[in-house]
Amino acid sequence: MIVTDSRSASVSHRADGDIRWRTLARRGMLFSECEAVDHLALDAGGTLEFPADTGTDRVWYVLAGGGEFQEAGGARRALAADDVALVPAGAAVRLTCAGPTRVLVLTTVPERVSRRLPRRAPCM
Repeated sequence: MIVTDSRSASVSHRADGDIRWRTLARRGMLFSECEAVDHLALDAGGTLEFPADTGTDRVWYVLAGGGEFQEAGGARRALAADDVALVPAGAAVRLTCAGPTRVLVLTTVPERVSRRLPRRAPCM
């Protein structure tokens, strides 16, 4: 893994508010189940969404704030600080923030892909 810190985040300026996105860790080699760990800070009313074609599984952990989480099928639920949303590969989802919100996103390859990766052993 290549590890960084949360300073100097990238900023996306959007009509519904800014998103500050910083990759805290990402894989350094091809053979890794974990793609990245990202810290996102969204303004009130901002949205975080992923289309159905991302090809990766995601775990969203709400650090602060929250809002409405909506799955592609229309199911909606509230997400607040300390809540977790599991987003499987192929699922389209959206989080609409009720106020300033910070989210930690863990991105991994789906199990159907990781089981095909070569076996790895830690270096001693």
